[in-house]
Amino acid sequence: MAVAPRSNLVVQAAEDTSRVQAYDLATGKVAWTFTPAALSDARTGVFVVTVGGREQVLLARQGKTSGDGLKQSAPTVTVDIIPARSPAKATAAHHLDLPVPSDRALSFAASGSGFLVGAADQGTYSQATVIDPATGAKRSVTAKDVTVPGCGGATCTLSATPAFATSAGVVSTYQQTTGCDRWANGSGQPCTTGFQVGDAWTSTTTAPRGMHTGIPLAVTGKYLIAAWHSSDSQTDQPALSADSKTTFTVQDLATGKTIASVSCTSADRLALQPGSAQSSTRTSANGRYLVSGQTAFDLNSRTGRCYTSSASSKGIDFTAVGDDGTAYGLIHTGDGSDASSLYGRLPIAPDGTDSTEQGARVDLASDSAKALSEATEVPIYLAASNGVFHTGEVLAVYARR
Repeated sequence: MAVAPRSNLVVQAAEDTSRVQAYDLATGKVAWTFTPAALSDARTGVFVVTVGGREQVLLARQGKTSGDGLKQSAPTVTVDIIPARSPAKATAAHHLDLPVPSDRALSFAASGSGFLVGAADQGTYSQATVIDPATGAKRSVTAKDVTVPGCGGATCTLSATPAFATSAGVVSTYQQTTGCDRWANGSGQPCTTGFQVGDAWTSTTTAPRGMHTGIPLAVTGKYLIAAWHSSDSQTDQPALSADSKTTFTVQDLATGKTIASVSCTSADRLALQPGSAQSSTRTSANGRYLVSGQTAFDLNSRTGRCYTSSASSKGIDFTAVGDDGTAYGLIHTGDGSDASSLYGRLPIAPDGTDSTEQGARVDLASDSAKALSEATEVPIYLAASNGVFHTGEVLAVYARR
Protein backbone atom coordinates (compact mmCIF):
# COMPACT_ATOMS: atom_id res chain seq x y z
CA MET A 1 0.00 0.00 0.00
CA ALA A 2 1.18 3.54 -0.76
CA VAL A 3 -0.22 7.07 -0.54
CA ALA A 4 -0.11 9.67 -3.32
CA PRO A 5 -0.81 12.86 -1.34
CA ARG A 6 -0.73 15.29 -4.26
CA SER A 7 -3.28 13.19 -6.14
CA ASN A 8 -5.28 12.57 -2.94
CA LEU A 9 -5.10 8.80 -3.45
CA VAL A 10 -4.23 5.67 -1.52
CA VAL A 11 -3.11 2.74 -3.69
CA GLN A 12 -3.38 -0.95 -2.79
CA ALA A 13 -2.40 -4.16 -4.57
CA ALA A 14 -4.52 -7.28 -4.15
CA GLU A 15 -2.81 -10.00 -2.13
CA ASP A 16 -2.72 -12.26 -5.20
CA THR A 17 -1.34 -9.33 -7.28
CA SER A 18 -4.23 -9.71 -9.75
CA ARG A 19 -5.03 -6.00 -9.68
CA VAL A 20 -4.11 -2.63 -8.22
CA GLN A 21 -6.74 -0.13 -7.10
CA ALA A 22 -6.44 3.55 -6.24
CA TYR A 23 -8.98 5.00 -3.80
CA ASP A 24 -9.94 8.64 -3.32
CA LEU A 25 -8.71 9.68 0.14
CA ALA A 26 -11.73 11.91 0.73
CA THR A 27 -14.54 9.58 -0.39
CA GLY A 28 -13.08 6.07 -0.40
CA LYS A 29 -14.39 5.52 -3.94
CA VAL A 30 -12.27 3.65 -6.45
CA ALA A 31 -10.51 6.19 -8.67
CA TRP A 32 -8.90 3.67 -11.00
CA THR A 33 -8.03 0.00 -11.39
CA PHE A 34 -4.95 -1.49 -13.03
CA THR A 35 -4.68 -5.14 -14.09
CA PRO A 36 -1.08 -6.35 -14.54
CA ALA A 37 0.12 -9.36 -16.50
CA ALA A 38 -0.20 -12.59 -14.55
CA LEU A 39 2.73 -13.86 -12.47
CA SER A 40 2.81 -16.86 -10.16
CA ASP A 41 4.33 -16.90 -6.66
CA ALA A 42 4.73 -13.14 -6.89
CA ARG A 43 6.24 -10.93 -4.21
CA THR A 44 4.83 -7.44 -4.64
CA GLY A 45 5.63 -3.87 -3.69
CA VAL A 46 3.59 -0.73 -4.43
CA PHE A 47 5.37 2.61 -4.27
CA VAL A 48 4.64 6.26 -5.08
CA VAL A 49 7.51 8.27 -6.52
CA THR A 50 7.33 11.97 -7.33
CA VAL A 51 9.34 13.27 -10.30
CA GLY A 52 9.01 16.79 -11.63
CA GLY A 53 5.97 17.38 -9.43
CA ARG A 54 4.12 14.39 -10.88
CA GLU A 55 3.31 11.30 -8.85
CA GLN A 56 3.92 7.91 -10.41
CA VAL A 57 2.73 4.61 -8.96
CA LEU A 58 5.25 1.78 -9.31
CA LEU A 59 4.07 -1.81 -9.09
CA ALA A 60 7.17 -3.98 -8.65
CA ARG A 61 6.85 -7.77 -8.61
CA GLN A 62 9.22 -10.70 -8.44
CA GLY A 63 7.72 -14.02 -9.51
CA LYS A 64 7.51 -16.48 -12.37
CA THR A 65 6.06 -16.19 -15.84
CA SER A 66 3.47 -18.75 -16.83
CA GLY A 67 4.75 -21.81 -18.63
CA ASP A 68 2.38 -22.46 -21.52
CA GLY A 69 2.84 -23.95 -24.97
CA LEU A 70 6.53 -24.24 -25.73
CA LYS A 71 7.52 -21.59 -23.18
CA GLN A 72 9.16 -22.58 -19.91
CA SER A 73 8.16 -20.83 -16.70
CA ALA A 74 10.95 -18.40 -15.82
CA PRO A 75 11.81 -16.11 -12.90
CA THR A 76 11.33 -12.44 -13.61
CA VAL A 77 10.99 -9.01 -12.06
CA THR A 78 8.41 -6.73 -13.62
CA VAL A 79 7.92 -3.02 -12.96
CA ASP A 80 4.80 -1.21 -14.15
CA ILE A 81 4.78 2.59 -13.94
CA ILE A 82 1.25 4.03 -13.71
CA PRO A 83 0.51 7.77 -13.54
CA ALA A 84 -1.24 8.54 -10.26
CA ARG A 85 -3.75 10.63 -12.17
CA SER A 86 -5.14 7.91 -14.42
CA PRO A 87 -8.58 7.17 -15.92
CA ALA A 88 -10.85 4.55 -14.34
CA LYS A 89 -9.21 1.77 -16.35
CA ALA A 90 -5.56 2.61 -15.83
CA THR A 91 -2.75 1.48 -18.11
CA ALA A 92 0.97 1.46 -17.49
CA ALA A 93 2.90 4.29 -19.08
CA HIS A 94 5.95 2.01 -18.96
CA HIS A 95 6.42 -1.73 -18.41
CA LEU A 96 9.81 -3.27 -17.70
CA ASP A 97 10.85 -6.92 -17.51
CA LEU A 98 14.04 -7.61 -15.57
CA PRO A 99 15.23 -11.24 -15.72
CA VAL A 100 16.77 -12.49 -12.49
CA PRO A 101 18.51 -15.65 -11.28
CA SER A 102 16.09 -18.07 -9.64
CA ASP A 103 18.17 -18.31 -6.47
CA ARG A 104 18.28 -14.58 -5.69
CA ALA A 105 15.63 -12.48 -3.96
CA LEU A 106 15.77 -8.85 -5.04
CA SER A 107 14.84 -5.79 -3.01
CA PHE A 108 12.78 -2.85 -4.22
CA ALA A 109 14.16 0.43 -2.81
CA ALA A 110 11.98 3.54 -3.23
CA SER A 111 12.98 6.83 -1.65
CA GLY A 112 9.98 8.90 -2.72
CA SER A 113 11.93 10.44 -5.60
CA GLY A 114 13.90 7.48 -6.94
CA PHE A 115 13.61 3.73 -7.47
CA LEU A 116 16.22 0.99 -7.42
CA VAL A 117 16.08 -2.81 -7.81
CA GLY A 118 18.84 -5.21 -6.75
CA ALA A 119 20.07 -7.84 -4.30
CA ALA A 120 20.79 -6.04 -1.02
CA ASP A 121 23.49 -6.75 1.54
CA GLN A 122 23.04 -4.68 4.71
CA GLY A 123 21.42 -1.86 2.78
CA THR A 124 23.81 -1.64 -0.16
CA TYR A 125 23.98 -3.24 -3.62
CA SER A 126 27.04 -4.55 -5.44
CA GLN A 127 24.98 -4.21 -8.62
CA ALA A 128 21.53 -2.71 -9.09
CA THR A 129 19.18 -1.25 -11.67
CA VAL A 130 17.99 2.33 -11.32
CA ILE A 131 14.68 3.10 -13.01
CA ASP A 132 13.58 6.59 -14.04
CA PRO A 133 9.87 6.76 -13.07
CA ALA A 134 9.27 9.58 -15.54
CA THR A 135 10.58 7.86 -18.67
CA GLY A 136 10.89 4.19 -17.75
CA ALA A 137 14.57 4.30 -18.66
CA LYS A 138 16.78 1.89 -16.75
CA ARG A 139 20.48 1.82 -16.12
CA SER A 140 22.83 -0.45 -14.23
CA VAL A 141 24.82 0.95 -11.31
CA THR A 142 27.73 -0.70 -9.53
CA ALA A 143 30.40 0.26 -7.02
CA LYS A 144 32.64 3.05 -8.27
CA ASP A 145 35.71 4.94 -7.09
CA VAL A 146 35.02 8.36 -5.60
CA THR A 147 37.35 11.09 -4.39
CA VAL A 148 36.56 11.86 -0.75
CA PRO A 149 37.78 15.12 0.80
CA GLY A 150 38.50 15.20 4.53
CA CYS A 151 39.32 11.49 4.59
CA GLY A 152 41.91 10.68 7.25
CA GLY A 153 42.84 14.35 7.37
CA ALA A 154 43.46 14.46 3.62
CA THR A 155 41.81 13.42 0.36
CA CYS A 156 41.51 9.77 -0.58
CA THR A 157 39.92 7.54 -3.22
CA LEU A 158 37.41 4.97 -1.95
CA SER A 159 34.98 2.50 -3.50
CA ALA A 160 31.37 3.69 -3.12
CA THR A 161 28.50 1.17 -3.27
CA PRO A 162 24.90 2.12 -4.30
CA ALA A 163 22.31 2.24 -1.49
CA PHE A 164 19.22 3.97 -2.96
CA ALA A 165 18.22 6.39 -5.70
CA THR A 166 16.87 9.94 -5.31
CA SER A 167 16.02 12.97 -7.44
CA ALA A 168 19.54 14.24 -6.68
CA GLY A 169 21.16 11.01 -7.90
CA VAL A 170 22.16 7.66 -6.47
CA VAL A 171 23.23 7.71 -2.81
CA SER A 172 26.36 5.56 -2.48
CA THR A 173 28.22 4.60 0.69
CA TYR A 174 31.94 4.15 1.27
CA GLN A 175 34.31 3.04 4.03
CA GLN A 176 37.99 3.82 4.55
CA THR A 177 40.04 0.78 5.60
CA THR A 178 43.67 1.87 5.20
CA GLY A 179 45.70 4.74 6.60
CA CYS A 180 43.42 5.10 9.63
CA ASP A 181 42.58 3.60 13.04
CA ARG A 182 40.43 0.61 12.06
CA TRP A 183 39.94 -0.53 15.66
CA ALA A 184 38.86 2.87 17.02
CA ASN A 185 41.32 2.57 19.89
CA GLY A 186 42.81 6.04 19.54
CA SER A 187 45.99 4.88 17.83
CA GLY A 188 45.60 7.16 14.82
CA GLN A 189 43.27 9.20 12.61
CA PRO A 190 39.71 7.77 12.76
CA CYS A 191 38.53 5.93 9.67
CA THR A 192 35.96 7.68 7.51
CA THR A 193 32.63 5.99 6.76
CA GLY A 194 30.29 8.11 4.68
CA PHE A 195 28.20 8.59 1.58
CA GLN A 196 27.94 10.56 -1.64
CA VAL A 197 24.73 11.95 -3.14
CA GLY A 198 24.93 11.74 -6.93
CA ASP A 199 27.64 14.10 -8.07
CA ALA A 200 26.27 16.87 -5.85
CA TRP A 201 27.92 16.46 -2.43
CA THR A 202 29.82 14.16 -0.10
CA SER A 203 29.09 13.57 3.59
CA THR A 204 32.60 14.53 4.75
CA THR A 205 32.01 18.11 3.60
CA THR A 206 28.76 18.42 5.58
CA ALA A 207 29.38 16.16 8.60
CA PRO A 208 28.88 17.59 12.09
CA ARG A 209 32.21 18.61 13.66
CA GLY A 210 34.22 15.60 14.81
CA MET A 211 31.91 13.06 13.17
CA HIS A 212 33.78 10.51 11.01
CA THR A 213 30.99 7.95 10.50
CA GLY A 214 27.89 8.91 8.50
CA ILE A 215 25.01 6.61 7.48
CA PRO A 216 22.21 7.78 5.12
CA LEU A 217 18.99 6.45 6.66
CA ALA A 218 16.18 7.78 4.48
CA VAL A 219 14.97 10.41 2.03
CA THR A 220 11.63 12.20 2.04
CA GLY A 221 10.82 15.05 -0.32
CA LYS A 222 13.76 17.45 -0.37
CA TYR A 223 15.35 16.06 2.79
CA LEU A 224 17.90 13.36 3.58
CA ILE A 225 18.10 11.93 7.11
CA ALA A 226 21.49 10.68 8.31
CA ALA A 227 23.06 9.25 11.48
CA TRP A 228 26.55 10.20 12.68
CA HIS A 229 29.20 8.91 15.11
CA SER A 230 32.55 10.33 16.13
CA SER A 231 34.18 7.01 15.22
CA ASP A 232 33.38 3.30 15.00
CA SER A 233 35.43 0.11 14.95
CA GLN A 234 35.56 -1.33 11.46
CA THR A 235 34.65 -4.73 12.92
CA ASP A 236 31.28 -3.54 14.29
CA GLN A 237 28.20 -2.30 12.46
CA PRO A 238 27.34 1.27 13.55
CA ALA A 239 24.54 1.20 16.13
CA LEU A 240 22.30 3.43 18.21
CA SER A 241 23.04 2.37 21.79
CA ALA A 242 23.71 3.56 25.31
CA ASP A 243 27.48 3.51 24.81
CA SER A 244 27.74 6.85 23.01
CA LYS A 245 25.48 9.43 21.46
CA THR A 246 24.28 9.17 17.87
CA THR A 247 23.61 12.47 16.11
CA PHE A 248 20.68 12.45 13.67
CA THR A 249 20.46 15.20 11.05
CA VAL A 250 17.95 16.40 8.50
CA GLN A 251 19.85 17.70 5.49
CA ASP A 252 18.95 19.40 2.26
CA LEU A 253 19.04 16.63 -0.35
CA ALA A 254 20.36 18.94 -3.07
CA THR A 255 23.13 20.69 -1.12
CA GLY A 256 23.82 18.71 2.06
CA LYS A 257 23.13 21.74 4.24
CA THR A 258 22.00 20.71 7.73
CA ILE A 259 18.45 21.82 8.55
CA ALA A 260 18.06 20.29 12.02
CA SER A 261 19.85 17.84 14.31
CA VAL A 262 19.47 15.97 17.59
CA SER A 263 21.71 13.60 19.59
CA CYS A 264 20.25 10.43 21.11
CA THR A 265 21.18 7.32 23.07
CA SER A 266 19.18 4.10 23.40
CA ALA A 267 18.92 1.27 25.91
CA ASP A 268 18.36 -0.99 22.89
CA ARG A 269 21.24 -1.70 20.56
CA LEU A 270 19.80 -0.91 17.11
CA ALA A 271 21.91 -1.36 13.99
CA LEU A 272 22.20 1.69 11.72
CA GLN A 273 22.06 0.71 8.06
CA PRO A 274 21.70 2.66 4.81
CA GLY A 275 17.98 3.10 4.05
CA SER A 276 16.84 1.36 7.25
CA ALA A 277 14.55 4.22 8.34
CA GLN A 278 12.88 4.74 4.96
CA SER A 279 9.64 2.98 5.98
CA SER A 280 9.33 5.05 9.17
CA THR A 281 10.14 8.46 7.68
CA ARG A 282 7.25 10.87 7.08
CA THR A 283 6.62 14.60 6.77
CA SER A 284 3.41 16.35 7.73
CA ALA A 285 1.21 17.61 4.90
CA ASN A 286 2.15 21.23 5.67
CA GLY A 287 5.88 20.37 5.66
CA ARG A 288 6.57 21.57 9.20
CA TYR A 289 7.13 18.28 11.00
CA LEU A 290 9.28 15.30 10.06
CA VAL A 291 9.50 11.95 11.85
CA SER A 292 12.09 9.30 11.10
CA GLY A 293 12.77 6.13 13.02
CA GLN A 294 12.67 7.19 16.67
CA THR A 295 13.36 10.89 16.13
CA ALA A 296 11.06 13.84 15.39
CA PHE A 297 11.88 17.29 14.02
CA ASP A 298 10.17 20.67 13.86
CA LEU A 299 11.64 22.06 10.65
CA ASN A 300 10.32 25.57 11.35
CA SER A 301 12.28 25.88 14.59
CA ARG A 302 15.06 23.58 13.31
CA THR A 303 14.87 21.44 16.46
CA GLY A 304 14.69 17.70 17.05
CA ARG A 305 13.69 15.32 19.82
CA CYS A 306 14.54 11.72 20.68
CA TYR A 307 11.90 9.08 21.39
CA THR A 308 14.40 6.31 21.99
CA SER A 309 14.42 3.83 24.86
CA SER A 310 15.99 4.41 28.27
CA ALA A 311 16.28 2.43 31.50
CA SER A 312 12.70 3.43 32.34
CA SER A 313 10.93 3.81 28.99
CA LYS A 314 10.59 2.10 25.61
CA GLY A 315 11.33 3.65 22.23
CA ILE A 316 8.71 4.64 19.64
CA ASP A 317 9.03 3.78 15.94
CA PHE A 318 7.06 6.50 14.14
CA THR A 319 4.46 5.76 11.48
CA ALA A 320 2.83 9.17 10.76
CA VAL A 321 2.75 12.84 11.73
CA GLY A 322 0.06 15.49 11.29
CA ASP A 323 0.09 19.23 10.63
CA ASP A 324 -0.55 20.01 14.32
CA GLY A 325 2.47 18.03 15.48
CA THR A 326 0.49 15.00 16.61
CA ALA A 327 2.51 11.90 15.71
CA TYR A 328 1.80 8.19 15.98
CA GLY A 329 4.04 5.18 16.19
CA LEU A 330 4.58 1.66 17.48
CA ILE A 331 6.20 0.96 20.84
CA HIS A 332 9.47 -0.81 20.08
CA THR A 333 9.75 -4.27 21.58
CA GLY A 334 12.80 -6.12 20.32
CA ASP A 335 12.37 -9.85 19.90
CA GLY A 336 15.96 -10.59 19.00
CA SER A 337 15.27 -10.84 15.27
CA ASP A 338 17.34 -8.99 12.70
CA ALA A 339 14.29 -6.88 11.75
CA SER A 340 13.59 -5.70 15.32
CA SER A 341 17.29 -4.93 15.85
CA LEU A 342 17.47 -2.66 12.80
CA TYR A 343 16.92 1.05 13.48
CA GLY A 344 13.85 2.54 11.82
CA ARG A 345 12.46 -0.74 10.45
CA LEU A 346 8.76 -0.88 11.26
CA PRO A 347 7.33 -4.19 12.53
CA ILE A 348 4.58 -3.86 9.90
CA ALA A 349 5.22 -5.95 6.81
CA PRO A 350 4.92 -4.05 3.49
CA ASP A 351 1.91 -6.15 2.49
CA GLY A 352 0.00 -5.13 5.60
CA THR A 353 0.50 -8.29 7.66
CA ASP A 354 -1.15 -7.88 11.04
CA SER A 355 1.08 -6.44 13.75
CA THR A 356 0.61 -7.08 17.46
CA GLU A 357 2.74 -4.10 18.45
CA GLN A 358 1.13 -1.55 20.77
CA GLY A 359 0.70 1.98 19.49
CA ALA A 360 1.58 5.36 20.94
CA ARG A 361 0.56 8.97 20.36
CA VAL A 362 3.04 11.83 20.73
CA ASP A 363 2.36 15.56 21.00
CA LEU A 364 5.52 17.03 19.52
CA ALA A 365 4.66 20.58 20.63
CA SER A 366 4.54 19.62 24.32
CA ASP A 367 6.97 16.68 24.03
CA SER A 368 4.48 14.30 25.65
CA ALA A 369 3.93 10.66 24.72
CA LYS A 370 1.09 8.31 25.65
CA ALA A 371 0.64 4.59 25.07
CA LEU A 372 -2.60 3.67 23.32
CA SER A 373 -4.79 0.74 24.28
CA GLU A 374 -3.63 -2.54 22.79
CA ALA A 375 -6.66 -2.72 20.48
CA THR A 376 -5.96 0.69 18.93
CA GLU A 377 -4.53 0.81 15.41
CA VAL A 378 -2.14 3.60 14.49
CA PRO A 379 -2.31 5.49 11.17
CA ILE A 380 0.38 4.99 8.55
CA TYR A 381 -0.38 8.35 6.94
CA LEU A 382 -2.02 11.57 8.14
CA ALA A 383 -3.54 14.12 5.78
CA ALA A 384 -4.89 17.47 6.92
CA SER A 385 -8.37 16.04 7.58
CA ASN A 386 -8.04 12.24 7.71
CA GLY A 387 -5.81 9.30 8.54
CA VAL A 388 -5.04 6.10 6.65
CA PHE A 389 -4.97 2.75 8.44
CA HIS A 390 -3.89 -0.61 7.01
CA THR A 391 -4.30 -3.96 8.77
CA GLY A 392 -4.04 -7.23 6.90
CA GLU A 393 -6.16 -6.83 3.78
CA VAL A 394 -8.28 -4.08 5.36
CA LEU A 395 -7.66 -0.50 4.22
CA ALA A 396 -9.53 2.26 6.06
CA VAL A 397 -9.59 6.06 6.07
CA TYR A 398 -11.06 7.93 9.04
CA ALA A 399 -11.79 11.62 9.48
CA ARG A 400 -9.56 13.28 12.06
CA ARG A 401 -11.12 14.85 15.14
